[in-house]
Amino acid sequence: MAEATTASGTRRLRFRIVTALALGFLAVALLAGAAFTITVLGASDSTQRLLLDRNRRMVDSQAQFVRDRLDPVLGELNLIAVLAERGQLDAGSPAQITAALHVLMEDLPEVSGAGFAGLDGMVHRILRTEDSRLIQERVPLAELPGGRESFLELQATKGPFWGDLLWYAEQRQPGINVRVPIRRKDGRFVGGLVATVAMGELSRLLVSQELDHGGRMFVLVGRDRVLAHRSLIEPRHVTLTQGRPLPSLAEVGDPVLAAIWQQPLPDRAFAGALGNLGHVIELDGRRWVFVYREIAGYGPEPWLLGHYFPFEEAVRDIERLREGIWAGAGALLLALVLAAIMGVRMARAIRRLGASAEALERFEFDQAPLTHSRLREIDDAAEALDKARATLKWFGLYVPRRLVARLMQEGEETLLSRRRTVTVMFTDIVGFTPQAEDMDERSTAELLNHHFALLGGVIEHEQGVIDKYIGDAVMAVWGGIRKMEDHADAACRTALAIVRVLGEDNAVRRAQGLEPIRLRVGLHSGPVVIGNIGAPERMNYTVVGDTVNVAQRLEQLGKEHMQDSDEAIVLISAATLAAVQDRAALGVEPVFVGEQPIRGRAEPERIYRLA
Repeated sequence: MAEATTASGTRRLRFRIVTALALGFLAVALLAGAAFTITVLGASDSTQRLLLDRNRRMVDSQAQFVRDRLDPVLGELNLIAVLAERGQLDAGSPAQITAALHVLMEDLPEVSGAGFAGLDGMVHRILRTEDSRLIQERVPLAELPGGRESFLELQATKGPFWGDLLWYAEQRQPGINVRVPIRRKDGRFVGGLVATVAMGELSRLLVSQELDHGGRMFVLVGRDRVLAHRSLIEPRHVTLTQGRPLPSLAEVGDPVLAAIWQQPLPDRAFAGALGNLGHVIELDGRRWVFVYREIAGYGPEPWLLGHYFPFEEAVRDIERLREGIWAGAGALLLALVLAAIMGVRMARAIRRLGASAEALERFEFDQAPLTHSRLREIDDAAEALDKARATLKWFGLYVPRRLVARLMQEGEETLLSRRRTVTVMFTDIVGFTPQAEDMDERSTAELLNHHFALLGGVIEHEQGVIDKYIGDAVMAVWGGIRKMEDHADAACRTALAIVRVLGEDNAVRRAQGLEPIRLRVGLHSGPVVIGNIGAPERMNYTVVGDTVNVAQRLEQLGKEHMQDSDEAIVLISAATLAAVQDRAALGVEPVFVGEQPIRGRAEPERIYRLA
């Protein structure tokens, strides 16, 4: 921070931009830290912990329990099939396969039944009774409901899979089955293995882990059938059959679970914490939170495992969290407002600097001086830019602006001297010297400035660059700064356009009682050397070479071919005419006027009149 004295003598306080930014960011950090502290102290048991930690943990543990019960069944059954394929078990001996299934059921008490179906149409199976005894029986495949269809499906399958949910009358509960085909090494199908898992134990386990807060756990198949629930431990009140092995949501006697898919409440606190793990509903004036997770891979339809609990269980934590959030939001908003005000003012000052710099790049020196800023660096930059504008304004009067703009556009490499094929134009006002003798200095300058402005606009329009003004003459180049394939075309179009605008301007001069301006134009194309030419303290970016001399000589030859009635004459060389790529686009046909010897050249030059 420092004080500075202005030109008027007043003192003003200025800040370093680094200091201003540091103070702003420090204020934001302090306010945000205070808000965070209030949030943490006011909501130690936040909704994030309540819903995402406790409930996700509960749902994840139940999902893992289901996998721990079902995945080993598939693994053991698949092992029996692999042993049979390798010949370590005789697939043609039902006794060996049944013995292996007997071992499986002893190891996995959750398996309620297992069997082997062979090509002979018989099923050798083992069933678990209510008192946990294992009994073995042999039944025809055709006597089992859907047995033949299931066997054909198994025969057409390459690997193990979980089948549809079934109702097992022996256990009076639903169950799932896993099926594994048995094939020999040559791929020939010899039979299939089936194991069933009753799901009554799942309901018992869910009930044992329910917390004493009025909530319930559940497992759904799809969105509308209940696989596990407190009421399904002994589902005698629900009529289930082979065609309908699972009850619907409305049949389990749980009105909250039956309303799970009604329109969720748009509660932002819970929606943000739950994400895609659940939602909130309202039933009879009371809110309930559902948390669930989808489990796939155990049948054609995915399962939805979850639980629900009353909304008021978490509302206390939410209220504390909201208080902290509101306090933090208010503090952060205040900090952001202050930072925004500071940023806007800084940005406005920097934008003014940028706009002024861009104006200098465009050689616009007439803008108003920049206003002062309290930020020290910006104020210093504004003062330096104003001084640079004043300095460049004087240089702009003597340096060709379009040439500098082109050099800036093309890059520094353009400044290196190089040889390039270009088209050079020379123009000269006929009889200007005696005409200027009858004019005062101001009128003479105004006439030349107006004339050069007309020619400069046309030359610039066709991508030409004015190399220099020589008295009342103009030298322009096409293809010098940047390579142009159609440099001759552009130069010829420029010459024709000059003739046109000169005629229009002369019509205005005649109406004002002034003498018309008559003009000679010469064009020649050829190689030149282009680059910085001159002494180290005074350089001129120009073109030199015989091509320049020939173009000037052609302009002077206009004296010999120009009639008194002509306002303008344009002579071009055979080299320029040959370089024109599209003669038809010029709209005129050059007229051959003869051969003319050129000083310094052994061969005469063929000359054409373009206009």
